[in-house]
Amino acid sequence: MQNQSNKTVTDNNQPITMTAMFKFVFGTVLKRPWILALNVVVLTILSFMDFLLPQFNQYIIDHVIPNKDTGRLIIVVGLLLLTVTISGIFTYLSTYFMGVMSQGAITNLRNQLYQYLIRLDTHFFESSKTGDLMVRLTSDINNLQNLISPNMLSLIGSLFTFIGVLVFIFYVNWIMALAVSLTFPLIFLVVRIFRTRIRNSYQKARQSQALMTNQLQNTLTQIQLIKSYTTEDLESSRFSKLANQNKDNIIEATRNQAIFSPLITFIQYLGTAIVLLLGTLFVFKSQLTIGQLVAYLSYVSILQSPISAFSRLLNQFQQSLVSYGRIVHIIGLKPEIVDAPDAVAFPTIKSGVKFDHVTFAYSSEDAEDPHQAAIQDVTFEIPFGKQTALVGHSGAGKSTITDLLDRLYDVNGGQIYFDGIPINHIKLKSLRQNIAIVSQDIFIIDGTIADNIRYGTPGATDDRVWEVAKLADIDDFIHGLPDQLKTQVGERGIKLSGGQKQRIAIARALLKDAQIVVLDEATASLDNESEKTIQHALENLMEQRTSLVIAHRLSTIHNADQILVVNDDQIVERGTHDELMQMDGYYKQLYEAQFE
Repeated sequence: MQNQSNKTVTDNNQPITMTAMFKFVFGTVLKRPWILALNVVVLTILSFMDFLLPQFNQYIIDHVIPNKDTGRLIIVVGLLLLTVTISGIFTYLSTYFMGVMSQGAITNLRNQLYQYLIRLDTHFFESSKTGDLMVRLTSDINNLQNLISPNMLSLIGSLFTFIGVLVFIFYVNWIMALAVSLTFPLIFLVVRIFRTRIRNSYQKARQSQALMTNQLQNTLTQIQLIKSYTTEDLESSRFSKLANQNKDNIIEATRNQAIFSPLITFIQYLGTAIVLLLGTLFVFKSQLTIGQLVAYLSYVSILQSPISAFSRLLNQFQQSLVSYGRIVHIIGLKPEIVDAPDAVAFPTIKSGVKFDHVTFAYSSEDAEDPHQAAIQDVTFEIPFGKQTALVGHSGAGKSTITDLLDRLYDVNGGQIYFDGIPINHIKLKSLRQNIAIVSQDIFIIDGTIADNIRYGTPGATDDRVWEVAKLADIDDFIHGLPDQLKTQVGERGIKLSGGQKQRIAIARALLKDAQIVVLDEATASLDNESEKTIQHALENLMEQRTSLVIAHRLSTIHNADQILVVNDDQIVERGTHDELMQMDGYYKQLYEAQFE
């Protein structure tokens, strides 16, 4: 975000102003505007009550006390207490309805932002910090919630009071009213000067908080690595540096606020001093009663109240404005990988999958090479019901091919066809529902074994879950657990071994029952013994399915129907294992290197 004439502009060129922020919160987020309208009515009534209270004081001083009228005193005090009671009831109603509106609105916003996030393209998450995204979904949204708090909306009622009281004090004594009014521009001048300073300070604080949160998140997810390499002191030093930076930014914001608040208070007391000085002189001249002077002082205080409240809320506004900019930046992003207008459902595969002169390059931060090629002019077919294997050294482009097959990225050149239908003409959800991927990086959610197997197929029955667990050779292990399918696996499956996680992933893919199966080095992280026991489960998964296997150990693909050898971003050899060995080429070099 950049400052331009007191406006901040996001990457999608949406201006970040107070007006835009309030329009967003009260227009886009709020789904029940009648609650807002009801609150405005209640606040208007409260404003009228505030106007009445000084009148009771004036009446008692000017009429009840001089006449020593006890009966009238009791009536006036009774009316005063009744007014305060009614005011309290309406304050309760306002606070309650504001809470209902605030929580509803902020829940809508948090859900909306979450839905935007998870629908963004893969490359967005590759270039974003997890901690920063967490701050946007939590702290930044909470800052916007403050805009629809009772204190915030009370300003609406205070504005009505301000206008009514200002007219009234001019009617009572225009000279004092004019003198007091001269202090108002001073307040707004101070507000204007400190507005940008406070906003920039809190923007820096928010950014440093995101960095600190990201460091914390990285530490908690990599605790085993930290302990293995005894880098506790290094990570503590990193976190301390970020925490101190956040502290300095907050202190800077606090320093600006500490200067700002006393200035506002001084100007307010300046107004009170003017009224005391002039009002006393008018009382001396019998042009003003003591009761009127006391009431006048109360009305000046009421006039200053919304200005004072606005001043107190200034830092809140600035924090909210920074958070608003960070939120609309996310909402303003649009995924590039979307359904075409004429997209169709995934076909029933009969012929197979074809890569036709496919070229793809990842975006790079390297100025000299902004698009680093991953694969170039790749052409091959994955026949229906057959097993196709991809082999090659690390970084040759094998995983890129699987990412393109699942349309996590769009090709830069060429096309991918499923039974002759271009991949970008197939509905995205339908495409991914018909491709099951098992990789070496197994994703286990924090839940039960059943939750993990059912992930993506939530309606599956227990009988079906047990069926795929048996095919994945993990049913005996589950039966041996006290809670069986209801056993909690812990965060990231910490209670499971690598082989057990892999079998659960295979069971999950079996339950999905997709037409195409992709094994992305599914056994690369396992030892030889574990790999042998899982191989049977993988064979069950690939049986009668069109499959693509990225092999780390070449011994596991002897029986593949075809093997594609990838090197330097291209397919350099293809054939069966025996055919490739007879070629005496790159595949044979790779194979023999593993058995030396």
